[in-house]
Amino acid sequence: MPKRRNSARRYLELKRRVWWFKIGIPAKVRHHFDAKTHYRENLQTGDIRLAMERRDRVEREVQKHFKDIAAGKVVSPAALTARERGTLWRETLADLVRDDATDALPGEPSLYDIAQDLAQEEAEKLRGKDLHEFDAAFAGRVPVDEHLEAYLKAIRLADKTTNERRGLVKRFARWCEQEELKLLDIDRKAAGRYVTTAIEPMDRRTAKKHMTALRGYWDYLTLRGHVPGAVMNGKAVESPWLGQMLPDNKRRVERGERDSKERPFTTEELKALLYADYPAKKIGTEFQQRIEDMLRVSCLSGLRLAEVATLWVEDIHDELFDLKHGKTGSAPRTVPIHTDLKEIVERRTKGKKPKDWLFHELAGERDPGDAFGKQFRRYRLALGVDDMQPGKRRSLVNFHSCRRWFVAQTEHLGIPETTVAAVVGHAVGRKGQTFGGYNKGGPSDAQKVICVEAVKLPKQTQTAPITG
Repeated sequence: MPKRRNSARRYLELKRRVWWFKIGIPAKVRHHFDAKTHYRENLQTGDIRLAMERRDRVEREVQKHFKDIAAGKVVSPAALTARERGTLWRETLADLVRDDATDALPGEPSLYDIAQDLAQEEAEKLRGKDLHEFDAAFAGRVPVDEHLEAYLKAIRLADKTTNERRGLVKRFARWCEQEELKLLDIDRKAAGRYVTTAIEPMDRRTAKKHMTALRGYWDYLTLRGHVPGAVMNGKAVESPWLGQMLPDNKRRVERGERDSKERPFTTEELKALLYADYPAKKIGTEFQQRIEDMLRVSCLSGLRLAEVATLWVEDIHDELFDLKHGKTGSAPRTVPIHTDLKEIVERRTKGKKPKDWLFHELAGERDPGDAFGKQFRRYRLALGVDDMQPGKRRSLVNFHSCRRWFVAQTEHLGIPETTVAAVVGHAVGRKGQTFGGYNKGGPSDAQKVICVEAVKLPKQTQTAPITG
């Protein structure tokens, strides 16, 4: 008969009065362990009972690790670049410090010491460029945007916002490269230099976006231990970007500045967009129907461009636009379909499947909202609807002016702000205890219907393109 294994002491091995965990590595995952046949781990104790407790925990973790490797969920160290391995060891040591794993029993190495020795062993196997990149990453001497993609993946923003954040951080990374600055070189003084030279000259709104992107990225770096900084209650409370922007609430307002913000369409501009002859010679006729329809949907519902562009047929039911995602936490909502939009909705849903797009013309676009935004810009410019101001990067009117027009109409009609906010997907108006605390459900469906139906498009009159 085969010798029966002592299950109480399974996977335990005593070496120099210290218990070790030892388990055979399945053949199909040995490539992940440099073809080794066994995995060993120091249990840091000579007490058999304590060793058994630690053995059970390690066994569960190691078995799960084997399964994840077999399922392809874990990247083999051999597949990582030298720089990635250096970063991985740096993060591991930072985690051990944070978990107070630097202490050990008298005469025994700590987990931190063991990890440090293993990192050194790996470095000694490398030569030339690989060794240089490993050492640089291990010391934190990496480019500023080294962890950018991991950050963008973690925050899970809408595609357009993600691309915007990437561009803003990349811009800072290029400046750092010119200044020969690495990630750990960015202190308050270096951040201040960038703010002074690159951000302060920007338009205030653009500058705010830039600072938001950099502060968000740095908070992530601090929380993950890539840069030093205090963390309290799971939030970063130190950053070289905090307090860098000077307040402008007492800045003198110059002539014309008050009217230089993006705005709703005027009545004449909207009438031109709705009723003027389509400029077929300046913009292709293939865009005509989608422009006419999307323009009306946004003006009579307050939907954002991306919300209109990505509507599915299944998002339309019970005379509602059922928005399930969006730009902010308040974006998911239901919006009553205006009576004047029913013909458009019926025509565009007829014969389609639930997952088909309402605006099927945009289904193949990588960024449907951006693609239509460019088409609409050509359309309004062809009709002379534009408002460029000195010092401004873009026109004060764009497709978002439809949404602004809707909100302006509701205010002129005396609709309560809490109702308008619920329709357009804003959080404003429900912060107090009365509405925010006792009626978290918000305005009723009937109130939202009244709000939407109260808005009417301007009546058609003899309209010509706007010139001058």
